[in-house]
Parts: sequence; C-alpha cells; structure tokens
Amino acid sequence: MWMRKRYVLRHGGKQFVAEVARDADGRLAVRIDDGELREVDACFVQNGRALSLRVDGRMHLIDLSPRGGRGERDGHGALEASVNGRYLELTVMDELHALALAAVAEVAVGGTVRAEIPGLVVALQAEVGRRVAAGEPLLVLEAMKMQNEIAAPVAGTVAEVAVRVGQSVNAGDVLLVIEPEAGG
Repeated sequence: MWMRKRYVLRHGGKQFVAEVARDADGRLAVRIDDGELREVDACFVQNGRALSLRVDGRMHLIDLSPRGGRGERDGHGALEASVNGRYLELTVMDELHALALAAVAEVAVGGTVRAEIPGLVVALQAEVGRRVAAGEPLLVLEAMKMQNEIAAPVAGTVAEVAVRVGQSVNAGDVLLVIEPEAGG
C-alpha cells in the first residue's frame, strides 16, 4: 500500500501537481499531473543540501534552497533550484497550502472567509469591530495534523466571527465576515 502526498509546483507561469508516494518497504514513486506513477531512487547528498534522484536509469542532481525574498505571498515554498546545474525558480507547496492560497485569492473581492477544508479552529485572533489589514492572520485551522493560518482576504473591519476555538468546521462553512474598506 502506498502512502501518498500531493504538492503543487509552479514554474514559469505553469502549475503542476506532483504526487509523491512511499510504500511500507520504503520504495518511492512520483506522478506528475495525470502521468503514470513511476518508481524513483532518491537520497540526500551534500550534507542534506541536495537530492540525488534516479528516474528511469538517469541520474539528476537537484539542489534546492529557499529563495532570498519572501516569495509567494507569505514566503512558503519559494525556492531556488538547480537541476543538473541548470537554475530555475520554483514554488513548491503542499496541496492544502495551495488550496488555502487559492481560497484567499477567490474571496479577495469580498469579505466572507469560508473554510476550504474540514478542520478544527485552534486559535482565533479576530474579534468583531477589529480593523484588519489584507493578509493579517485571523485564525488557525487544524486539518490533517497540520495547522493552517487563515489570513484576511481584504482590509476592513471584522463584522462577524462565526466560529469559536475548539469548534469543528466543514468545507464551505463561514468562519468570519469582514466589511471591506473602500479600495480594500
């Protein structure tokens, strides 16, 4: 049985989905977009700063390091990569983080913040009447053992807090409503 994790990769204006799978024996396999699941050999080299990857008998040396600037909105996943000595800019995010960023972009025109995934509210930084800036943390939602910080999609005033700490939410549930400020 394969344990699978999905990642969203962005490079050169294109987006790819990579699925990384590992079985009980430690074998590793990768699928890009809708391609086939292909077994790969991988090991860290250069004191953990690079990855040696063998795919279909061909070796690839992948050197990854965090990008100097903050990168994609909040800096998560922004990398500089060198593949076989060739430089490329790459953003790598786990699938949940990518969904959260997409949700923020989707509601940026309005102030209703909805849960994109089921989870548990573990922290709440917003209260009714508080002024918030776009991108400011509002609450933390725990899903699948990962804590996801939910940020304000727009600048404005918190008009409603529909959840409390310890509450379970489903995808689509309203978490907060922000009354956007003009030009927010």
